[in-house]
Amino acid sequence: MEYEELVFGGDDPGHEPGLGPWVAAHTKLLTICAAVLVVFGLAGAGGWYLYERSWLPQPPPDVALSPSFGFQVDMCGCDGMVAATVEQRQEAEAMLRALPQVTSVEVQSGQERSEQLRRSFERIGDTRRAQSSSLPGDVLHGTLRRAEDFPSVVEKMRSAPMISTVSRSAVNFWAGRAEAEIALCGKDFVSQATSGCQKVKRGEVTGMVTEKEKAAIVARLRDLPGVETIYFQDPGHALKLAKLSDPKSELDGTYPGSFYVKFSDPALARTITSAIGPMPGVLEVWPVLSEE
Repeated sequence: MEYEELVFGGDDPGHEPGLGPWVAAHTKLLTICAAVLVVFGLAGAGGWYLYERSWLPQPPPDVALSPSFGFQVDMCGCDGMVAATVEQRQEAEAMLRALPQVTSVEVQSGQERSEQLRRSFERIGDTRRAQSSSLPGDVLHGTLRRAEDFPSVVEKMRSAPMISTVSRSAVNFWAGRAEAEIALCGKDFVSQATSGCQKVKRGEVTGMVTEKEKAAIVARLRDLPGVETIYFQDPGHALKLAKLSDPKSELDGTYPGSFYVKFSDPALARTITSAIGPMPGVLEVWPVLSEE
């Protein structure tokens, strides 16, 4: 086997330095090696960029949205009020089923609602609210034949006994897409009356959640085990969802947006309430209700 001598210089005047001729003879090889190094460098930088970007809050999933045809009739049963009897609930149910504008009716008892809410709070580790969840009134869940039939259903149910409210059912967009919602401090009355949004806990900051507070919340979420995706729902998307059940919905400028968090394993969501709830700028941590 012959070896090619590569000489970088020397004292022999009769010996021509070997680096120049070697480079000239191997220009193509060196060009290919340089190109490979550049590709690997860009791939590494691109991979790091994509990794960092994957942790940034993502917009809500871009999926087709359909109008809501659901509504609910809440029977009286709140604290301090006389609860509707079984006979009164059955009368209201019969009235709904007789309406041509209604295609289906399902009954959910106050006990069933309370149990569903308890399980939801347990899934995000909020044991305090899980233990105190109580929704005593029964609910009639109905489906409209057409969205525009809702006002006439409301009018018909005015004569039903022991009805608390009749309202359109919100679209449960985040069911299956996230386990928890992080509601942020806004300019609304509820935010300003909540201790977590008052300046004493926010370094003298008041009002709408700040960008610095939001960045700190995202950074903390990145440290939680199992966090897969962090979404940010801005006021525009919230209004779009609200209009699916009530086309006349409007926002008054007090809604700051919300984070929604998807975990790789829903069981890991139990850490989120204690980790995020006390942070500055956080109004509440809510469970995303599953489709039960």
